[in-house]
Amino acid sequence: MTTFNYKGEPIIPTRGMEDALTKIISALEVDYRGIGFHSLTRFGKSTLAQFICANTEWTECKYVAKQANLRVLGPGESAFLDWFISQLGSQVISHQAADRKIERIVNTVDLMLRSAGGGSLFFIADDANLLEQTAFQHFITIDNALEKKGISLFVIFLFQDNHTSSRREEINRTTVTPQVRGRFLTRYHRLHGIRGVLDVETFLERFEDEVEASAGAGVTLPRSLAPELYDGEFRLRHFSEQIWNAGCSCRAAAGHSSQDEWPLKAMRLIAYYLATRVICKIGFKEVTSSDIEMSVAFSDLAAFDGESGALTFTADGGING
Repeated sequence: MTTFNYKGEPIIPTRGMEDALTKIISALEVDYRGIGFHSLTRFGKSTLAQFICANTEWTECKYVAKQANLRVLGPGESAFLDWFISQLGSQVISHQAADRKIERIVNTVDLMLRSAGGGSLFFIADDANLLEQTAFQHFITIDNALEKKGISLFVIFLFQDNHTSSRREEINRTTVTPQVRGRFLTRYHRLHGIRGVLDVETFLERFEDEVEASAGAGVTLPRSLAPELYDGEFRLRHFSEQIWNAGCSCRAAAGHSSQDEWPLKAMRLIAYYLATRVICKIGFKEVTSSDIEMSVAFSDLAAFDGESGALTFTADGGING
């Protein structure tokens, strides 16, 4: 089954996403109330969140998921509770006491789960690094209130890293108290991007053979654009090693490490370029080295800084690389 995001775009699960889902299942099995993932920008955190919200078939746990739009909330409990209420889709009531706000959260979640036949609320906090330390404590307050109602809360914290690789986990681990860590962040993992040839091959295989181009299409994008080609043995995934090597060379030439993980966005753009600019051309015979190099250039892979997550901009606002 193809999963689509809120824009109606197909989500192509990566091996890194599957690894994250497996880790969530493991954390649920040992009765943790949350889990943390960290990655650099464009590695697929929001895509993972959208997948969890739209597809419940990856776990036996019956749940309803809400993807939260994080912002700096400050230390106050009232502001946090108002934000949580709004993320559940309810209207915030001005000047309401904290106890009443917590009661509204419990009742809203209870009704939500009853309507959907679920037993757990998966609350996905994207850009969780924006939370103040005290804000993490408020999750405990909400968890305690839900537990009294027999409702299970599981918070998926997605941290945006902008630090060097040797400090990422250390920085985010030290921003919370032992109480918060023991309940929500005992399990803490990297969300991987594209790590090598196998990740490229898996992504392209699903892009070509499994994931519908659009809802109800019944066919993948490459197959819809070049049906006769796919009646034979041709597959883009057969070029996975050449694509990976071209990307590594491109990054090395731009002054980056040739062995950095690639962001998911770059992999999507490479696949999209090859499908819509190359294999569908009249008279197409084979994918050339030039085609692959052009797809890598189109993806802006060379512009991505795998250490700091920063991008370098030219004077006119374009991206170098």
